[in-house]
Amino acid sequence: MPDRRELWIFILTVATAAAVLVSIAGAETLLAIACLAWLIAGPRRILWPGYVVPLCAFMAMTVVSLVASPQPEIGMGVVRKFVLFSMGLIATNFVRTPWRARVSHGTLLAVAALASAVALVQFGLAYLRFLSTQNLADDPTVLARITGFMGHWMTFSGEQLLVWCAAVPSMLFLGRRWSIPLTAVSAALILSFTRSVWLGAIAGFLVVVFMIPRRVLIGVVLPAAVVAGIASGLIYHRVAMSFGPKFAPDFSRLEMLSAGFRMIQDHPLFGVGPERIHTEFPRYYSGNDLANFYYGHLHNNIVQIAAERGLLCLASFLWFFFALYADLLSMLKRAADDAQWIVLSALAALTGFVVAGLFEYNFGDSEVLLLLLFFVSAPYGAAVRVEMIDESGTRLHSEVDVHHLPFEIRD
Repeated sequence: MPDRRELWIFILTVATAAAVLVSIAGAETLLAIACLAWLIAGPRRILWPGYVVPLCAFMAMTVVSLVASPQPEIGMGVVRKFVLFSMGLIATNFVRTPWRARVSHGTLLAVAALASAVALVQFGLAYLRFLSTQNLADDPTVLARITGFMGHWMTFSGEQLLVWCAAVPSMLFLGRRWSIPLTAVSAALILSFTRSVWLGAIAGFLVVVFMIPRRVLIGVVLPAAVVAGIASGLIYHRVAMSFGPKFAPDFSRLEMLSAGFRMIQDHPLFGVGPERIHTEFPRYYSGNDLANFYYGHLHNNIVQIAAERGLLCLASFLWFFFALYADLLSMLKRAADDAQWIVLSALAALTGFVVAGLFEYNFGDSEVLLLLLFFVSAPYGAAVRVEMIDESGTRLHSEVDVHHLPFEIRD
């Protein structure tokens, strides 16, 4: 594949990831164009991410669950969503150098900062409205939370979580000038008042904190601490609601987990069927307040997959994440010094996603899933796989330390 064509496909790949922060329709369109361009260009040897086998197993078990479902026609959406997994493949093959990774992370951080700026304006306007109405429906910490360019606050906060976690290690190479957009993302993350992403951000930060210089950590933590300090009263208000009188959207989480476990007991192998949680939940819920909360999913990745698609599918789902962690930790040991941050970014984003997923079904959110696949797949191409050109002009791909190559390395 000529270098110019490959560069254009890389640009389309980054544009796809960036578009996720603005429009899922735009992102899916760009993803389709990128994949089509790759096919037309005639790919050389394809680099396969290490998680491809468990991911294929997960897709296969999802199809089996769909076939076993009493209403397979309503679950076809989960199969159509398989096309999103192509993001991992093109990220692996076209974000394949540290330079390209820096461009990618910088672009995503810039677009996320723009979305954060829009969201902060939304928060200001919503808070002024709440002060005048004192209506819970207008409370920007509960039911009127910021959404940026997205349609729901869970999608927006889930995206900001991944970008923020990935940006912390990338600050090693992006430089100080990127502290301003990172601060904007930090502020939006805090003022999203989404507790699951707060926990995910803390977990993602902790998993890389001991491998990042102190000066970088201070640049990340200090602005976030200032914003949290200013918003401490609102944060206390949001957290206090979790321990006060029963608030239906919070209380329902426990009921959903309980109902999910009973679904698993009744349908252990193949689940109740893809997209059938909403149909089955009333049968497993003894309360009479279904109108007060959303029960389209169970707000937990593990319980959702097990209840909807069965324990066999859950096993492949967990295998996928274990394979990711194993690969990233292995790559971290082998990556060159100027590429370790790419692996750390993936580890931070993955950990943030996993922890947040204990309290929300973020795996089912197309926008969040696309971003996750981009961040965790980039190291397969950029961290340890580099393009080498020997004296005869032959291109080679190998997993080596770029500081000990007898060849010229080009982007």
